[in-house]
Amino acid sequence: MKKIELKSVPAASGMSTGVRIPRGKTLLQIGTAGTVWRVRTGAFRLERPTGDGQTVVHLALADDLVGLEALCAEPYACTVTALVDSVATPKPMVGEAALSATLAAALLQQQRQSLDMALMRSGTAPVRLGHLLCLLARGFGVPSGGLDRKALPALKDMAQIIDSTPETVCRELTRALPALARQTPAPAPSAWLGAVMPFAPPR
Repeated sequence: MKKIELKSVPAASGMSTGVRIPRGKTLLQIGTAGTVWRVRTGAFRLERPTGDGQTVVHLALADDLVGLEALCAEPYACTVTALVDSVATPKPMVGEAALSATLAAALLQQQRQSLDMALMRSGTAPVRLGHLLCLLARGFGVPSGGLDRKALPALKDMAQIIDSTPETVCRELTRALPALARQTPAPAPSAWLGAVMPFAPPR
């Protein structure tokens, strides 16, 4: 796999320097060893190989941890790739207290991520896409109606996550975000998007 150049970016007060990961570039490679990372902004997909290729097992959003296997001195169990332009920070463990706190956060995170994936794999295609859009809005730190279509993942990536086709995702995105599709000022959120938002998990 081609090695990418990771560029550091200034961090907010009280935060470690972040590393910018462009969309489609890999942060962690399955089978290698390293430390835990924290997502600062954006979203990553965690994938494992299956008989049919790669399967997305989780999405990691802003403030989530990736590379949790490092807590047990194990190699990474998933390949972690930026779903959108993202920033992440290495999080080395210093002391027993930090390790315990990170393990507790990891447990709660795994439970939420499992629910997120279940919601994106059940129901109709519009509902599944609606859940994904809510998660991406969380990753960007914007309201659901404030998503920029140009900043969204590739259609094939979104289709893989919600178990659909790129054509279906494109059609439903046009219905959900009509103003962005026409590149005109955004109106109030559409009735379709409002209908699926109640199903999204809370932040």
